[in-house]
Amino acid sequence: MLAFTIFAAYLATGLWLIRPVRADAKRNEHTLQVGIVGLVIAVIAVHGAGLTGGVIFNQTTGLGLADVLNIIAWLFAAIGLFAALQPGFSVLAGIVFCLSAALIGGSLALPAAVDHALTWQLKLHAVLSLIAYSFLAAGAVLAAASLIQDTQLRAARVSRLSAVLPPLLATERLLATLTTSGFVFLLLAITSGFVFVDNLFAQHLTHKSALSVGALAIFGLLVIGRQVAGWRGRRMLQLYLTGFAILVLAYFGSKIVLEFVLNRSWG
Repeated sequence: MLAFTIFAAYLATGLWLIRPVRADAKRNEHTLQVGIVGLVIAVIAVHGAGLTGGVIFNQTTGLGLADVLNIIAWLFAAIGLFAALQPGFSVLAGIVFCLSAALIGGSLALPAAVDHALTWQLKLHAVLSLIAYSFLAAGAVLAAASLIQDTQLRAARVSRLSAVLPPLLATERLLATLTTSGFVFLLLAITSGFVFVDNLFAQHLTHKSALSVGALAIFGLLVIGRQVAGWRGRRMLQLYLTGFAILVLAYFGSKIVLEFVLNRSWG
């Protein structure tokens, strides 16, 4: 019942924030009102407390795909709340909240996870990976929105969606922050994986590791390129989405194969 309540709260918040896309709004300044902020913070706190006690610090359980989706939904909601409080980013925050609701819905639809407990070291590695993925996934939403906006500006055609999105320069600054944060956590996750995993071949994680390192290289290149050469524009956005696609394949591709094909669990 609690999961359905959290699902409904995230979905309602997301739909409320994206109203300017459908409604006749003058500006995209629809940030969360004080009462709604308190409610959303309470929902995120309850959601986080349940995950912390029931999944992350529970030494008798592993991290099934349903748990992974649930954790990412929680991190998305926290990022969405932060974005919703920034002027001009409410619509993008609404999209993130809707994605949180979709992830919770997906976790409810999945079968029970394989009962395979993980050590605290492997759970640390898994949590670092999920934090990195959440930052970079939120960045992917920004990158996709920026590409749509850039394409329409080039064609001298502005849709309602483009009209309610923040300026490209503001989006690029936030994307740079998310990219750097995601890169740092991804580097920590990959490093901890090499330290804590005894035998990558025996655990069928070779492809996951190779793809993750490839994604890390792309995001590292983006961080350096922006800091040193001032990279920006369509090619940077396309490269970002390419790196994120590789990361999705690395984590969820291996996760699905391990859990549903090989009947094993991995964080």
